[in-house]
Amino acid sequence: MKILHVLLSKISLPPQGYGGTERVVWALAKAQQQAGHEVRFLWGKAPNLPSNAKVADKRLPLATQIDDWPDIVHFHCPFSGELHKPYISTEHGNARDVRTYDMNTVFLSQRHALNHHADCFVYNGLDWSEYGAPELTSPNSYFHFLGKANWPLKNLRGAIDLARASDIELSVLGGRRLNFSKKFYCYFDRKVKFKGMIGGDKKHQLIRKSQGLIFPVRWHEPFGLAVIESLFLGTPVLSSPYGALPELITLPEIGILSTDSQQLIDAIRNITQFKRRVCHEYAKETFNHNLMAKGYDDCYQKVLDGQALNSAKPYNTHNLHQIL
Repeated sequence: MKILHVLLSKISLPPQGYGGTERVVWALAKAQQQAGHEVRFLWGKAPNLPSNAKVADKRLPLATQIDDWPDIVHFHCPFSGELHKPYISTEHGNARDVRTYDMNTVFLSQRHALNHHADCFVYNGLDWSEYGAPELTSPNSYFHFLGKANWPLKNLRGAIDLARASDIELSVLGGRRLNFSKKFYCYFDRKVKFKGMIGGDKKHQLIRKSQGLIFPVRWHEPFGLAVIESLFLGTPVLSSPYGALPELITLPEIGILSTDSQQLIDAIRNITQFKRRVCHEYAKETFNHNLMAKGYDDCYQKVLDGQALNSAKPYNTHNLHQIL
């Protein structure tokens, strides 16, 4: 099958640092190529693109920039309109306003789909060969937070409060101590270490040596890449239960979901109750790029056979970016 992936991103491919959606698209394309499919990309203006990527012209409609080469087009951004080729679209985030989606829109989890009144979802997966070995026996003493620190929905403030109450060191992966954007924050605490917007081996090493991920998000998490990355590298997850998180943390050995701060503090203090090897094996087997590719292959085939992916047009009635 000839597959064209479309995402107007300014992040390189493969991404070198931050880039959650871009890493998922890259992992999906790798799995598809390994399965014998031909893959190309229609991308934004970004550095270090592979030879099978074409830069889209923002001045022109996307539909006019897609030729007859692909058997199917896979948009990684909302798309609606006429296209001369079969296509699907993956919604990688949450809607901010009232809107409808194309019938062939795929969501990232069952809860993500339900929040948009849809049926079809495919779990994200990653290429674990890029992550190295987990640390299963001798982690360091710190815990970690992984996410956009300047985004209140990710609740860095809550993670720091839990760390202080538990008297543990917290490494923040995804932001700086001082942030002067519209979402201003400033944290001065010797036990809170800000590592910046890091990626690749440096990020993986910090995660694998951590005792666990503190992840008290306050929104409907569409999926949770930070969760599966942490699990794969051997770290349990201590999280709120919103959005897709109950679909990811399904075993008592790999973490806890709670809105009760004291329960999360108790779990931090008794982190050895969780099994790092179970965390690793669970993520490796459940959220890999080959399973994701199989899920999308099924979606492609349904569309090529003339079937719709959802029983009705997905839609949203309110802002899913509101803090819970």
